Amino acid sequence: MKSTLFLLAIAAYLSSAAFPSMFMDWVVSLLSILIVVVIINSVKLFVQVLGTIFLVTGITLLVVYNAPWTNFILGFGVMLNILSLFALITLLALPIEHGRYALRVQSMIRSRVNNSGKLYSLTSFMSYILSSFMNLATLPMMYHLIRPSLDMYPIENKERFMSRAITHGHSLTAVWTPAAPIVGIIIEMTGVQWSSIIVILIPFSLLALVLDWTMGMWRTNRRQHQIGHIAIDEMSAAREEASESAKENLKKMETNHPIQIFIAILIFNALIFILEKYTHASFLLLVSLTVIPFAFLWSLLLGKGKAFIVSAKRTLPEHLLKMKDQFFVFLSAGFMISAIQSTEAGHIINEGIVAVKNVVGMDIFLLFIPLIPLGLAFLGLHPAVGLALTAESLNPATLGISVEVTAIAMLTGAVTAFMMGPYNATAGLMSNLIGESPYRVSNWNAPFTIAYLILVMLLLTILNIG
Repeated sequence: MKSTLFLLAIAAYLSSAAFPSMFMDWVVSLLSILIVVVIINSVKLFVQVLGTIFLVTGITLLVVYNAPWTNFILGFGVMLNILSLFALITLLALPIEHGRYALRVQSMIRSRVNNSGKLYSLTSFMSYILSSFMNLATLPMMYHLIRPSLDMYPIENKERFMSRAITHGHSLTAVWTPAAPIVGIIIEMTGVQWSSIIVILIPFSLLALVLDWTMGMWRTNRRQHQIGHIAIDEMSAAREEASESAKENLKKMETNHPIQIFIAILIFNALIFILEKYTHASFLLLVSLTVIPFAFLWSLLLGKGKAFIVSAKRTLPEHLLKMKDQFFVFLSAGFMISAIQSTEAGHIINEGIVAVKNVVGMDIFLLFIPLIPLGLAFLGLHPAVGLALTAESLNPATLGISVEVTAIAMLTGAVTAFMMGPYNATAGLMSNLIGESPYRVSNWNAPFTIAYLILVMLLLTILNIG
């Protein structure tokens, strides 16, 4: 019943966004209220408390400012655009699974990757590429794809190796990919054009990826000096033997070349770029509506059209059911944001932020913006919720900062929340995969997060001077 309710709400939102009407606005809001009421007792206690705080805050604001009674109802459903993307983006993983690209990748690793430094770089890069398409679904896929090969390399802590490589690559795409809901949030709430910021954010994320590889290679060289050449040679011989066996098994199976994934990513992003430029639809709506036909057409080209439909019917309801915590928090946070927007509370918050900016100065204040999502992440807020609240509070025009620089500051800061926030889905999923606590995952990411933040502050300083 819950997954059906979630699906109805998403369908109502997409219909309302495509064909706006007051009737559909009421339908979306009433369905959102129903969802909050139905699932409040089935979500985690922490989520329940957090969502309740948002709801109480929103109601209090509306009461204090004597808002019309309709605001108490129509204020719900504000963040269904984000939830729709969260739900539908997982369908992009299906053609990747049906194409059986993983088998070809495993064979390539065993035959061509001769040290753990290169393996780290490859794992990080693949996580980066897949996350630009699959978002969180990348984490378990990459773990099960790479983990069996690790026994053939001299790696001291294999789970730490996997956690760092996967989460770093995964998090760095969050600054630019349409598959990341936080990108859509910033574009929708700041009004910035996606095409105007990706020319900076894609090269920057690649530079940060190279920084991650450099740190990984340094750890590899240090480890090789510790264990000596004999152990390395023995592992190299074992890899060659495994490589020959993998090649024989590969010949017996039908697989597709991983280059097809790169081509699909280029086409998908080009399609979103063109649609954003030549249509008036919102960014989140464009991505949500493009996902299903794109994934289906890709599956058709693989000869797996029927398999896609069967898998989608099975996986979508299952995935929606797992999203109940997200539905409760996001709908509650959306209600609070709506209350802030419809009252004078937003102006008061902005005046406070401007006062802080005047005290510390523009240059210092700009460098503090990327730290906001990280701080909120340690308070338990999902980066998407944290960014939505931040974007609502920061008015670039009032602050005297360009919209593009503000958007870049918030998006680059969100990456740190994904890497180090112990309560978000990235840390939670990774901790389940490796059998360690989310706090351990967070601590492992600390060295790169610090180096990345220095890189972010250098970027913002250059943009501010320019």
